[in-house]
Parts: sequence; C-alpha cells; structure tokens
Amino acid sequence: MKDKEISVQLTDINGFRQDFKSLRALHNFAKKELQVWSEHYEAVNAKNSRNISDPTLSAHNYFKTLVNTIDSWQDELAKWDDATFQQKMIELNQNSIRHLSSRWLWSGDATSETFVNCFIEHNEQTAAAFLKYVTKRQVETNQNNIDSFNGAMLGYEFVNQASEITKRRNGEKVSLGHLRNSFSDAKNELFSEVDDLKKGINEWDEDTRVQFNRLFKANKYLGERRIKHHNKQFDEKLHDWSSAIGELEKTYEEKLRLKKPAEYWKNAASKYGRQAILWTLSIIALSLLGLVYFREFFVTWLQGQETDVKLNTIQGVILFGSFAAAFAYLMKVLSRLAFSSFHLMRDAEEREQLTYLYLSLINESELDKDARDIVLQALFSRTETGLLQQEHGPTMPGVGEIVKNLSKGRS
Repeated sequence: MKDKEISVQLTDINGFRQDFKSLRALHNFAKKELQVWSEHYEAVNAKNSRNISDPTLSAHNYFKTLVNTIDSWQDELAKWDDATFQQKMIELNQNSIRHLSSRWLWSGDATSETFVNCFIEHNEQTAAAFLKYVTKRQVETNQNNIDSFNGAMLGYEFVNQASEITKRRNGEKVSLGHLRNSFSDAKNELFSEVDDLKKGINEWDEDTRVQFNRLFKANKYLGERRIKHHNKQFDEKLHDWSSAIGELEKTYEEKLRLKKPAEYWKNAASKYGRQAILWTLSIIALSLLGLVYFREFFVTWLQGQETDVKLNTIQGVILFGSFAAAFAYLMKVLSRLAFSSFHLMRDAEEREQLTYLYLSLINESELDKDARDIVLQALFSRTETGLLQQEHGPTMPGVGEIVKNLSKGRS
C-alpha cells in the first residue's frame, strides 16, 4: 500500500484519543476496528430478532467507509499533488472521521465488552443506559422503564462496585484477554506465514536446482553443437583462405613476371607519342616551307617575270616536276612515320592495359591453358608498324574475345 504523511486524531465517546502521522497507520487501525465491531454487531444481531440501530454498535459502518475510501485511492494516490490529497482528506473527514467522536467506542476500552454483553444478555435500552452512565455519568430521568434502570445500575456497579457480573476488573480481564488472543492469533499467523515462506523457499530452491541442471545440460549440449559447427565453419573458411592465398600468390607471381613488360610498354607509349609529335611538327614545318616557296614561285610566274626554273623548256619542266615529286614523297614519308608512331603508341597503351586486365582476371578466376595462351599471344605478338604494305603480324584479340574464352574456361 502506498503511504502519505497526514495529521489526523481519532477520539471516541469515552475520551480515548489516537494520533496518526501516516495514511497507512490510519488504514490499519481502521481495518482492525472494523473487524472487531463488525463481529460484535453480528453477534448482537444473531441474539436479537431484529436489527439493532444503536449508533455506537453501528459505528463500524463509518470505519467501513473510511477503509473503502482509502483502498479506492491506491491507483491514483501517487499522481495527486498536495492540494488534491488535502482536499480528499477533507472529504474523508466529513464523510466518516468526524462522526466517530460522538458514536465510536474504542475496542480496546474495558467498557466495550460489557457494553456488548448488555446487548446479548439484556436488550438495547439496557446497553444504551449503561453506556450513557459510564461515558457521561448521566442517568435516564424516566426510571419507570426497567430496562433503562437496569442499564444505569450496571453502569454504576461497573464504575463503583465489585459486582461479579459487571465489575471493572472482569472487564479489564476480558479486555486483556482480547489483546492476548489478538497477540496469539497474530503470532500464530506470523509463524504460519514463516513456515509457508520457508516451505516456499525450499520448494523454489528444489525447482530452481532442477531447472538449473536441465538448463545446464541443454546449454552444454548446445555449446558442443555450436563448437562443432564453428570448427566446421573454421575448417571451410581455412580452406577458402588457403585457396585465396594460393590464388593471390599466383597473381603476385604473374604480376612480377609482367611488371617489366608493362613498364616497357608504358615507356614505349611515351616514346612513340613524342616521336609522333616530332613527325607531326616536321610535316607542319615542311608544309609551311613548301607553301612559302611555291607561292613565291607562282606569284613570280604569274606576273610574267623570269624565274630560276623556266617552265617553257623541257629541262625546267623536268626539274620542277622532280622538285614537286621529291616534296610529295617527303610529305608521304613523314606522314607514314607520324601515323606509325601514333599507331605504335596506341598499341603500347593497349598492351599495358591488357596486362592489368589479365592480372585482374586471373585474380578473380582461374585461367585454363588455352585462355592463358591467347592472352600471352596478344601481349607478346609482333606489332605492325604500318610502314610496309605487306606487313602482317598475329591478330591481336579484343577484350570481348578474352572474356569469352575466360567464361568457357570457368564453365
């Protein structure tokens, strides 16, 4: 049960006062009073043919309201702020607490047992007159009613005399006996709860040990299976790693073999590129030189001036034709050299890239002998310079043909 700090005082009709600083303490006290006075109420009603409407005997209804109200707060108690809680306490005081001071008699008071016995052994008027004399020292003015007179007399003997029926000492004995019985019941209940708790702990310990052993065996079995599975996976991975390392070593060996050729083709591509640029510049220079010379020659000839080479003579025509043929032949030779250099540069670049392609392919898959021969033939075949018309070397395969042969080799 959740608890809250309070400041409440309960007062009964005989001057008993009890202060409460916590809601839990008030709740427990109210439950005890409700239980005792409910039992008294049932005992009195069982002895009488009609329900008794005495306010003191029926005061347990206010305790019932108090207990039920506090029980209904449990779900919302933690959410309330101080102002809300104080408002609820004011409502509780108006509904139940404030009515107890004029009706309730503490169950631990010696008067309570004698009061209940007056109901059982006599009647409601006798009990009311007895309680009025004991608590207020008042006697009914109308003594014509024998029940009221008997109640007053019982009250008088309870307060002042030693009657064996109602004397205070017997009331105190009954009250102490009540407390002793309550203590004995509480002790027996505590011992019973301890025994149940001990039994429950032993059963829990036994069940826990059985479950632990079962769980241990299951985990041991699963652990052994897991270890076997991991060992199998490790062996498979080790085999895969060994194969991968072997392939990497083979790739590295091929790379070492082809490293120098790749560097050679790279340098060759640079060399042929420079030569191509040089031959191209020579063609441009020769073209400019021929353009300047022949322009000057034709301008002079068109103006009708005399030229060094006379075109109206056979010797001049032959000489001019020889110069023109030599110029054209030189241009053709320089063009062939330039295109050949560009061709050789492109071929060297392709061979360099083909080398790296070959290394990447053997790293990703295993090459068979035919595919390897095709690639090596393409890498180390004779290159056509383009200078001779009847020059034919082995045909260099394309990348598509190499990949196609590699796919056939894998399948």
